[in-house]
Amino acid sequence: MRRQTTVSMLSLLLPGIILAVAALQAQDSPPDHFARGKKLVEDNCVDCMGGSREGEEAGIKELDLALRAHERPVEAYKLMAEAYANLTTYARSESESQAFRNQEYEIYRRLYQLAPDDPQVLMQYAQTVTDNKEQVSIYQKLVILDPKNADGRFSLGYALLQQNQVKEGTEQIRQAVVLENDSEAVRNYVQRLTEALDQHHCPLKDEAAYNREVVRAEGAATRGAGDPKPMEIFKRRFAAALEHHECAANSASPVSH
Repeated sequence: MRRQTTVSMLSLLLPGIILAVAALQAQDSPPDHFARGKKLVEDNCVDCMGGSREGEEAGIKELDLALRAHERPVEAYKLMAEAYANLTTYARSESESQAFRNQEYEIYRRLYQLAPDDPQVLMQYAQTVTDNKEQVSIYQKLVILDPKNADGRFSLGYALLQQNQVKEGTEQIRQAVVLENDSEAVRNYVQRLTEALDQHHCPLKDEAAYNREVVRAEGAATRGAGDPKPMEIFKRRFAAALEHHECAANSASPVSH
């Protein structure tokens, strides 16, 4: 009898509790929603300890509430785009993954309207563009705004190579190699450039040796305490080789700084 009474009381109280919680949530300020959304997105990436799809989705909901009140829209949209990028790895099917990716791209299109001079926004927005000439224009703007952006330099160079502008593209990637501090990224730049030069029937002399050397340099930089010297030496040698490459000699680029 006592148990039935307790259950009856809980059933009577539960709607009130739910309403009270909802009322408290409604009283949260836009900065509260932003802060909670930021934490949820950052704490629930795929590689995060205890991260989950549900956490990312909750973060998106909080950020949406912040955006409705125009709370820090650029930062909020950047976080929301990050959340959708994370959700692609939580997706249960390829179609769902593509849907999340489309959401991410749509957010970067909005961000481009809000912050057209933000290098991070330009970098991500360019990936939503399918026209190669427009991509080149965006990347050119990016490296003018942020001349030391290695990723931007590489992306510009690769886009130029796709337009058969071998000299200009190679020069941008040469600068990217010099600027880049991440050994894995350097190795990626080198491998993709040498492959592209092959495709343009303009192979770099001793390219196989350079590809082996950059892999060894990456290993030295990432094993144990890490030794950056082999990569520094490699970058100087590789940059010099590109400057003297007969098919893509160093040329003055309109966006070089």
